[in-house]
Amino acid sequence: MHRAPLATVPAIDPMPSDADPLLAALSENRELKSTIAALRTELEHAREGLELAREHALAAVHGELALLKHAAAALRKELEQARALREEAVADAQTATQNEMRQLKATVNALRAALEEARNEAEPRVQEAVALSRREVAQLRTTSAALREELERARITHEESVTALHKQYRAEIAQLQAIARELRARLGTGVAETRGAE
Repeated sequence: MHRAPLATVPAIDPMPSDADPLLAALSENRELKSTIAALRTELEHAREGLELAREHALAAVHGELALLKHAAAALRKELEQARALREEAVADAQTATQNEMRQLKATVNALRAALEEARNEAEPRVQEAVALSRREVAQLRTTSAALREELERARITHEESVTALHKQYRAEIAQLQAIARELRARLGTGVAETRGAE
């Protein structure tokens, strides 16, 4: 802080012992007035220095306030930009998520429709295949039953044929045995006759 130089206070000469008291009083009065004027001047200089210091301090404070306001404005602007960027990023993420969800829903709906269409197309084929399989099974059952009946008839016929052959064979054997006995008897009779003739 700037200080004004102190005013020089004039020295007071010692009053002579034999001087007039009135002159001494007047001289002292002048010295006091001079001292008071010097003190007033110093006080005025001190006031001016204090005012100047106060103005400098106010200027410095205003400068610091201006810097703080500028920094606060810059920080506020940066914060607003960061908030805007964050909101934009959130909005973009929400938009991307919504688009992806819509695409997934569309894909699921398309797959569901394709599955339903395939099911509708396959259902008649399945029913037709089931009906055809049932018909084939019925035909196979019918064929199996017919074959079983035919095999049974063939078995019965075979058994009857075998039985008839056995009967015929036995009859032929009995006939051959009878012929053999008859021939044996005739042979015995001829031998006896031949011996009697001798």
